[in-house]
Amino acid sequence: MNEKTLNELFAYAVSIRRRLHEYPEVGFELEKTVALVGNELKKMGVAFTGKYGKGSLCAEIGQGDKIVAFRADMDALPVTEKTNLPYASKNVGKMHACGHDAHTAVMLAAAKYLKQQEEKLPCRIRLVFQPSEEGAVSGAKMMVENGVMEGVDHILCTHCENALEAGKIGYCPGDYMAACVPLTITFFGRTAHAALREGGIDAIAMGHRAYGELKEMAAREAGDIPYIWSTGVLSGGTAHNVIADRCELQISFRFYDMAFAERVRENTFRICETIAREIGGKVEIDWHMSTGPIHNDAAVARRFDRIARAAGLEVVSIPSRMSSEDFAWYLEKSPGMIFRFGTRNEEKGCVQMAHRNDFCLDEDGMKAAIQAFIAYGMQAGSEEKQQVREKA
Repeated sequence: MNEKTLNELFAYAVSIRRRLHEYPEVGFELEKTVALVGNELKKMGVAFTGKYGKGSLCAEIGQGDKIVAFRADMDALPVTEKTNLPYASKNVGKMHACGHDAHTAVMLAAAKYLKQQEEKLPCRIRLVFQPSEEGAVSGAKMMVENGVMEGVDHILCTHCENALEAGKIGYCPGDYMAACVPLTITFFGRTAHAALREGGIDAIAMGHRAYGELKEMAAREAGDIPYIWSTGVLSGGTAHNVIADRCELQISFRFYDMAFAERVRENTFRICETIAREIGGKVEIDWHMSTGPIHNDAAVARRFDRIARAAGLEVVSIPSRMSSEDFAWYLEKSPGMIFRFGTRNEEKGCVQMAHRNDFCLDEDGMKAAIQAFIAYGMQAGSEEKQQVREKA
């Protein structure tokens, strides 16, 4: 791919990104976003379907038995934008504060080129445009359950990164992002006057005791295992002189080790049920995994690294993190990896971390992401032949 073509694809991606940024949509309600993406695919001559769930699109380019999937998330956040950009959000209370507009634009630009080179592709490229990565209900989980990973050999996605200089590509082999359990524990007691507390059952006392015992238990079970156990909500009661009959804890539990997580789950139920029984109340526990851990497959990562470097990209190592991403649902079906494209530029003021209302990214960083997807799409299916030649 020559420089002129790359610059044209980059200009196209910037245009798409700004159109998406101006009219962000949240969750599964992506009517305008899906219409824009679908219209662009139609212009390219790429057939697509929405059969994998509300707010989703899926398309394929190329032929052959092997399928490599690329995923882009499309949803924004319920945040009021305060960037003063000329293309700032016109949808009040909604903002692309995590760069999903850039992810979608990058993949459309890559698709544009790959479609033009369709006869040269060594495999099929499945383009997965996903809703609700940010939402409480995972769009990835929905699409996987509806069969979007059928026949997929492996899958890649990318994410912008304002901790990485624009122009660089970064990835972390192995364990990269944590699983997440958004845990809600609700204790139930009985109200009574504060001066006649013997007639009540104190739910706050149960919640207070659970707060300390659970934190200590998680630390004891973890040892040297990385994890996060953070209580973000502890609420209960209605008045200073009334014994509370309800107390709720909301906890964010993050981890990589599934066996460790299961031990913590069993102990959480045991501890909370014991506390409720001893104080005379009841407890309900909502424990569900919003997404599993992301493990960047070693073979896919090596292949990506080799292809990206051969394309002239600057590839660097980045550390693992305890944040989560619902890309993990795809990895339950096939191996894959997530890589980051740098969008940090201090001179342009692009330094804010994602989810801030003043978040902005250096669009120049999208160029490297476009190159990475295109290079991988053009070569991924032929890597097996390359390895055979190398061994010979």
